[in-house]
Amino acid sequence: MRGKLSYFGCAVALAFVSGNASANEAGEIDVEPGLYNWSHTTTLAGQSFSEENTECLPPEKARFSLQDIADEIGQGCSMSDIIPHEDGYLFQLSCTGIYSGKADGQITKYSADSIGMTAVGKVTLGQLEADFEFDSKAQKVGDCG
Repeated sequence: MRGKLSYFGCAVALAFVSGNASANEAGEIDVEPGLYNWSHTTTLAGQSFSEENTECLPPEKARFSLQDIADEIGQGCSMSDIIPHEDGYLFQLSCTGIYSGKADGQITKYSADSIGMTAVGKVTLGQLEADFEFDSKAQKVGDCG
């Protein structure tokens, strides 16, 4: 089960780095384009796993909405209850696909080239339900080459 459910955490992290970091009222974030190092730790049913990667974020993807993150995850995911908070947003993520569940999350802009996202919730696959926590960070490390 861990391999299948780790997809959920990885998809969130990939969607996250495809986004960015200045918040506006429409639930959108932007950051500077460039080469970003991102990392995430997901704890699922008490088991933690982490991943780290470096990817180019081109200018056309340096602005994204929370719904863009949900769309990237797939699984019938949508964002709701989006509330501006400090330098980002609080939100609820709901998914109805093979991986279904709900999570309460927060995305925060630390600077024009650094963002973080956390989420806590439950995910269901078939008859199995598990608690999960997700913590991700992305930091610009240079220009795309």
